[in-house]
Amino acid sequence: MKIAVIGSGTVGVMSTCHFLYYLPECSVDCIYDPDKKILGIGESTNLQLPDLLYKSANYNCFIDNKELDLTFKYGVLYKNWRKKDFLSPIIPPSYAFHFNNFKFKDVVFKKLKNIYKQRFKEIHGDVKILSNTQMFVELSINNQTKKYDYVIDCRGYPEDYSEYVQSDFLPLNHALIYMIKEPGEWEFTYHQATKNGWMFGIPLQTRQGWGYLFNDKTTSVEEAKKDIADIFKIKNLDKVNFNEFKFRPYHAKKFLDNRVLKNGNQAIFYEPIEALSGVFYDNINRALIDFILKRKTENDINLYLFDMAKRYENFICFVYQGGSTFNSDFWKDTIIKTKNHLKNNKEWEETIQFINNKKNHEFSLGNSLESFPFCIKLYKQLSNNFNYKFFN
Repeated sequence: MKIAVIGSGTVGVMSTCHFLYYLPECSVDCIYDPDKKILGIGESTNLQLPDLLYKSANYNCFIDNKELDLTFKYGVLYKNWRKKDFLSPIIPPSYAFHFNNFKFKDVVFKKLKNIYKQRFKEIHGDVKILSNTQMFVELSINNQTKKYDYVIDCRGYPEDYSEYVQSDFLPLNHALIYMIKEPGEWEFTYHQATKNGWMFGIPLQTRQGWGYLFNDKTTSVEEAKKDIADIFKIKNLDKVNFNEFKFRPYHAKKFLDNRVLKNGNQAIFYEPIEALSGVFYDNINRALIDFILKRKTENDINLYLFDMAKRYENFICFVYQGGSTFNSDFWKDTIIKTKNHLKNNKEWEETIQFINNKKNHEFSLGNSLESFPFCIKLYKQLSNNFNYKFFN
């Protein structure tokens, strides 16, 4: 079996690792443009990526942590969301980490080459999907044609959103990235509420990455920069270089089409809260394994992932609908939109019933589709910290 992964960002690397490890009879080609730039903020993971890297690439973050500028993550610190800040933890004894995504591909691919030899190949160049049938996928790579049994498309944001469902109730669409050239000496991801949205803080061994997230329909870029200056006590904003990008929340109408699977930002993009996109991406790859092994049909996969995307949206609304310590226009509007989304919401009602059913608590250390993306115990703990009353 031959598999192609298109793209070498975080999810392209994840997918390459996943199929090399879980399909021991297959070969994997990772095809990408080496000149394509990545944002390189620094990334926060959940427990899925450390587990996958250890299994597939023999990457031991306790020994090799300097290779990825890595710091350990034991949870998410919610600051300014309530009067008392609180930690949303990774379930012991698991752990997660923060890493330098500029270095990620080179570090991991070097290990994959040593382990998998001829089963793994990097191909540099421009790639296009020529045909996608029930029998094979045909790609054009640097004007040469190659056939694959399956393709995982991780090429980033789509150019055309006609094949995507866009969410108009999720509040964020703009980010300013602020780098501090000092080590981040904390062991969690900051989720710090601001008057215009919230800000993540990523600690690395050599620097810090902060992402100020807001909605540019209610907050101008200049207003966001001024708030950043106030938070970090920056005296001269003119000397600060911000990376800036706009985005929209969406997910694919169809994740799997014949033998081509969308993953990464080709599949879904909401926002970086709790690093939950990585959990979703891992589930997408696992779903393709089920399809390859004929445990589920193409329609089964698409319904499953479509439903999962709805529950992911619901979790984000669950966090937002109680507001923060700021009584600003952004938060007033966000509370209304997210509360309305959860009203008469079938999937959210199912989540509440599932968590409140004591028979399900024996499975509380793992999540299921009904409680995705959190397990029962963490959902209830987070609900208590937010002072919500959804669950018994």
